[in-house]
Amino acid sequence: MRIVFRYKKTFAVASAVATGSVLVSGCVAVPEQTLIVKKELDKNRSISINNCDIEQAQFNSDKKRQGENELDANNITILNWNIYKGEKRNWAKDFRQLSNGKDLVIIQEARLTSEVKETLKKQSIHWTLNTGFYVNDEATGVLTGSRVKPVSSCGLRTTEPFLRLPKTVLVNEYDLSGTDERLLVANIHSINFTLGTKVYGKQIDELKAAINNHQGPVIVAGDFNSWSDGRKEIVDNMVADLSLKAVTYKSKNRITIFGNEIDHVFYRGLESVASEAKQVTSSDHNPIRVTFRVPPDERKVAQVN
Repeated sequence: MRIVFRYKKTFAVASAVATGSVLVSGCVAVPEQTLIVKKELDKNRSISINNCDIEQAQFNSDKKRQGENELDANNITILNWNIYKGEKRNWAKDFRQLSNGKDLVIIQEARLTSEVKETLKKQSIHWTLNTGFYVNDEATGVLTGSRVKPVSSCGLRTTEPFLRLPKTVLVNEYDLSGTDERLLVANIHSINFTLGTKVYGKQIDELKAAINNHQGPVIVAGDFNSWSDGRKEIVDNMVADLSLKAVTYKSKNRITIFGNEIDHVFYRGLESVASEAKQVTSSDHNPIRVTFRVPPDERKVAQVN
């Protein structure tokens, strides 16, 4: 079957916001469908996905894979970072150091420039990216990389009311050793520029719906743009509704806006063993590193009669 991708094309000049940050510059194309780019080490593939339904694997069958295709349930290391499209000096050097040995890299504002793609390749990372838009034919969105291939991937998109550019969510599942359950990893870049919280809340509600029926461990991480009390309340309600816990940090290095942290890592069915927010100059966000494990008493294995 031949899949035709359609785009709403616009042309943008550099635009700035109150913080002085440049948002986009150049020719911008917005896909009309959720478009996930998947990169394994030997090939590149794109597929259009309309609905994020975790019960339907997008790239693999439901058959559990063994050994090298499983994450170690005793030690799951992650990096969560908004990389500012890889536009600041030394980002690649910092990324290589921060992502070295990590099982999962959860990235926001990933723009698939040749430098970004080459940096990911050198780290031997399988990755999937949910495209928000293209800038000069380079896909931009949330990207999740992993040491093993995901069992399934799906995406969500929500359009910024003023900028008219989508923010995206990517949901992947991974096999785990020593359990028949799978790890769900949700990567979110939340809506930023709105009056009120209606659209922001809608995006969070869609994320909740994508996670709600998952029976195994969960990691939800990203740039939540939770810079107001109203947004923070919506995130707090999501955490409560999904029975999540928030990773805690000894340092105060997470970026804040109006006194509120905007980057978060939440989890369920796991233990947080170690965590760190590291101060850097290679992005306008500071990276977060966390080590998890699945508690032995929560590992479910099917009984064989």
